[in-house]
Amino acid sequence: MSQVALAGDELHPSYISLLEAGRRVPTPDALAVLARRLGMSVGELTGDIDHDLEGPLVLAEAALGLGRPGEAVTLLEPWSAGLTAERLSTSPLTFRAGEAYAAGLERVGRLDDAIRVLETLRTAVEVAAGNDAWLAVTVSLVRCYRDAGDVARAVDVGELAVSRLSGLASVRLARHAALVSTLAGAYAERGDLTRAAALLDDLLDETSGSGSPEQQAGAYWNAAITAAERGRPADGLVLADQATRLLALGDDLRSRARVQVAKARILLAQSPPRAAEARTLLRGTLPLLRQYDGSLGVASAETELARCELVLGRPDVALRHARSALRVLSIEHPVERARALTTLGSALLATGDRDAGLVALDESASCLERAQAPRQAAAVWRQLAEVFNSQGDVVRALAATERALTAVGLLAEPVTARPDAGGLPARRRRASTVQV
Repeated sequence: MSQVALAGDELHPSYISLLEAGRRVPTPDALAVLARRLGMSVGELTGDIDHDLEGPLVLAEAALGLGRPGEAVTLLEPWSAGLTAERLSTSPLTFRAGEAYAAGLERVGRLDDAIRVLETLRTAVEVAAGNDAWLAVTVSLVRCYRDAGDVARAVDVGELAVSRLSGLASVRLARHAALVSTLAGAYAERGDLTRAAALLDDLLDETSGSGSPEQQAGAYWNAAITAAERGRPADGLVLADQATRLLALGDDLRSRARVQVAKARILLAQSPPRAAEARTLLRGTLPLLRQYDGSLGVASAETELARCELVLGRPDVALRHARSALRVLSIEHPVERARALTTLGSALLATGDRDAGLVALDESASCLERAQAPRQAAAVWRQLAEVFNSQGDVVRALAATERALTAVGLLAEPVTARPDAGGLPARRRRASTVQV
C-alpha cells in the first residue's frame, strides 16, 4: 500500500512519511484511521492489546454477574489465543480476562477448556509475588478437576497448594478457607471421608473465631455433605441449615442456591427420605441457579428433583427431569452424569423398562470408575446387584456384587469368564488385605 493510499483523504502522505521515519507520534485519531485502513484493531497496530480488551472484559464481567456465562465466553473467545503465560504474567488486565474467561467456561460446562486456561493462569503468577491471585485460581482449578471427574488430580493440586501456603503468613483466611473446603469436597468424592472430615473439623475450628460468615458457611456446607456420606444424615442436615443461615447474611446468591441443592440431597438421605420437602426446596432454588450458576448446577438440581419424584412414586416425572439433566451433562462431567444416569436407570426400572434401566445403571457405574470415584461406583453396582437379585438372576447379582467389591479394593484378582455365562465370573476372586 502506498503512502498516498494509506493516508487517504483524512491524512497527508507526508505525515505518513514522518511516522515511518519515527519523527512523529500518531495521535489517537490518526491511529484509528490507520488501523481501519490496514484492517486491524488499534491494539494490534500498536501492540497494546489491552487497548482493545478493556471494553469486552467489562461487558464479560457484567454478564457473569448477571448469570449469563455463555455471553461472557462469546465476548472473550476472540482473545483466548492471547492468554499466554507470558502475557498473563505482565498484564493485569489480561489476567482478569483469563479469570473471567475460565469462570464462564466452567459455568457453561466446558470443564476441559476451563482447566487449560486455569493451568496457564496458575503458572503465570508466583505464590510469593501474588499468593491471593494464585490461590483463587488454584481453588477454581481444584473444583474443575473434581467436577470433571479427575478426582486424583484435584486432590494432588489441592494438597500441593496447602503445603506451599503453610509457611506464608500473608495468605488471607478467606482464600485458605475456600481451598480447604474445595479440597475436602474432592476427598469426599474420592471416598476418603476420614481425610475430608479432618480437614473440615480443623477449618471449622479456624473460622469459628475470626472467619467471616461466608468462610464459615463454606466449611459447614462441605461438612454437611461429608456427614451425610459417612452415614450421619441427621448431623448433615443440621450443618446444612447452619450454612444456609450464614449465607443468608451475605449477597452470594450463587452459593446460596448451590447449598440448597446440597441440602435437598441430604433431605433425601434422611430415614425416611423427606422427598416432598426437598422437592419444594429445589423448585424454589432453580430460578436462582439459572440466573447465577451454570448448566452444571442446574443439571445437578434436575437430578435431585428426579430423585424426589422417584421417591414420591412418580417415575414418569422423574424420567423427564433426569433426561433434562443428561442433555447438558457430557463425558466432561462423569460424576454428575453418573448421578443422573443412576436416577434415570431407577426410573426406567420403575416404569417397567428393565433393559433400558440396566443399561443406564451400567453406564453410570462405568462413568464413576473412570472418574476415580470408587465409593460411588460401588453404590451403583450394589444397586444393580439388588435389582438382579430381586428378579431371581443370582449369577448376574453375584457379578455385580464383585464389581462393587472391586471398586473399593476388596477384590484384586482378574475375573475369568465362563463361556456359557456371557462374560460373567467363573469363580469368586480372592479377597485382598485392604481394609475399609
